[in-house]
Order: sequence, then C-alpha cells, then structure tokens
Amino acid sequence: MSSRTIRWAIVGTGGIARRTIGDLRLSGSAEVVAVASRTAATAEAFARECSLPHAFGDYDALCASPHVDAVYIGTPHPTHFDYARRALLAGKHVLCEKPMTMTADESRELARIAAASRVFVMEAMWMKFSPAMQRAVEVVAAGTIGEPRFLQAGLGFPVPPDGPRRYWDPALGGGALYDLGVYTLTLAQMFFGEPVAITTTGELRADGVDPHEAITLRYASGALAQLATSLTFLIPPRGWLGGTRGSLDFGEPLFSPGSLRITTGKPPAPPTVQEETFVKEGNGYVPMFRAVNQQILAGALEHPLHPMSATVRVLQTIQTVQQLLAQERDASQRH
Repeated sequence: MSSRTIRWAIVGTGGIARRTIGDLRLSGSAEVVAVASRTAATAEAFARECSLPHAFGDYDALCASPHVDAVYIGTPHPTHFDYARRALLAGKHVLCEKPMTMTADESRELARIAAASRVFVMEAMWMKFSPAMQRAVEVVAAGTIGEPRFLQAGLGFPVPPDGPRRYWDPALGGGALYDLGVYTLTLAQMFFGEPVAITTTGELRADGVDPHEAITLRYASGALAQLATSLTFLIPPRGWLGGTRGSLDFGEPLFSPGSLRITTGKPPAPPTVQEETFVKEGNGYVPMFRAVNQQILAGALEHPLHPMSATVRVLQTIQTVQQLLAQERDASQRH
C-alpha cells in the first residue's frame, strides 16, 4: 500500500460485486486490482469483464498476494466470518458486506484478530454513510426535533419460494432478519443506542429461516422503536423519527435515502417543513468506500461512525429476536 492508494480485491462475483466495483473505483485513493471466486474460471471471467490484473480461484493465494492491501467481501452471509478471519490473519484490511457475521461472538472474534494484526475491519453498513443519514444525525445533534422518542421503519418485498436461493436457504443465511432487519435495527441503534426490552411477533420456520417479523424495542430513556421486515409481503422502504419538537422522514429507499423531510413546530400552529434532497454518487456506496479509504490511510483500525462494537450489538439483538420468534413458534405448536 502506498501512502495514497489502497489496492483492493473483490471477494465474490455475484450481484453485489457488480453493483459495488464501480463505486469503489469512484471513491478515490482506491485501485481495484483483483477478484477471488470459488473457481479460477469464474474469477478469470470476472477479471476480464472488469479489467482486473489479478484473478484468484484459491482464497489462500489471494490472502498471500503482495499485490493486495484490502478485501471487500460480497459472498453469502455464512461465509463472511471465515473469509474475513483468513484475510485479517494475513494482514489484509477487511470491509465485509452486512451482516458482518452470523453471530455476535464471531464479530467479536474478528475485532480481536484485527486489533492483534493491526489492520482495519468494518461491516459495510453503507446506510450510515449516506448523505441523508449523515444530515439526519446532524439535525438530531443540533436539537432541531428535540429529544428523539419514537422511530418506525420497515423494509420488505415478496420473494417467491423459487426465488434467489440466498433468501430462503438456511445454509446461505436466508431470512428477513439478516438481509433486511440488520438495516432497521442499525437505524434504531444510531438514534437510541441499546434497547432494555425487546418484543417481537412473526414467523420462524423449522429450518430457522424467518419470512417476516415485527419488532418493538424499548429504551431506558422511554423511547420506542417499531420495526418490520418481510420476504413475503411489501413494506415500503421508509422510516421516520419523531422527537419532542419535530420529526424526520427518510425518503426511499431507507438504506440509501434520496431525501429527508424535517418537520418542526408546535400544534395547533401550522408546522414548518423543510425538504432536502441528496445526489447519489454511483450506486450509493461511494461515501462509505471513501470513508473507509481515508481511515485505512490514516492508520485507523476501525471507523468511528460504524465500529465493530456497533455491529456486535445489532447481531446480539438479531439473535434475541430469533430466540423470541422460536419461543412464539414453539408455544403456538403446543396449543
């Protein structure tokens, strides 16, 4: 790695790799030099298509390569821990698609390895880095809407049973929570911190895949968050945050909002409404990639906006929700 350029490898050749490689190239301080896949032929085809000088059908060879400084992992959820662990142990910086891992303990272990290896690690939670979410954080910090007290957010779309396997196959981390709930839970964490009580209702199949759920989180401050995710019916990808003096409405899509509506005022007087729109860079991942590049070049091991501790806490909540759904399922079967 030079003092100004990070040489990146893409791990995986699926849809996420194709959506993000252009944004990584647009982020500055980054050069995409390699790709890794389970087979050499697939890696080589992707490398030709995207004009990459190096292709690896062997992951250990990628980790050992002197031509790669950092890896961006875009493979199915259950593979994340192993791929990230091996890269960190090899001294490579790691940015990994959400969810970072399947359990909180796995993410704790990755944070430990990264610290010991003195390399950067982060879950690719691009939502936090979007201009609209950054602006929302500024508005809340300024006290414009008063004290945040209530959040509602949802994400959902019907995926047919014969749709992409990753949604329904437990071996691929299928289910609504890991694919969509990670966003809504992260959003709640951004503004409220850690919940003191969690209730949920929904569906958990015998194989552990959750088609849908509704979650209520209660916080020590008295704040509440109501979140819904689904792979069986449509939930518009939106959300809003209510405070003691006003509210914020996040435009669609929630994970990369194109707009933000700031409403203030005290009834019965008419409210003051401020509409703000935001330009999307590339496919929306550019701000995250740029921020990660800057932190790596600065010698940081994590990004303060999304440290591994935040990832761990969201995964803990996901696991609690799964346990509650299992209890609900088992209770209904007994009756």
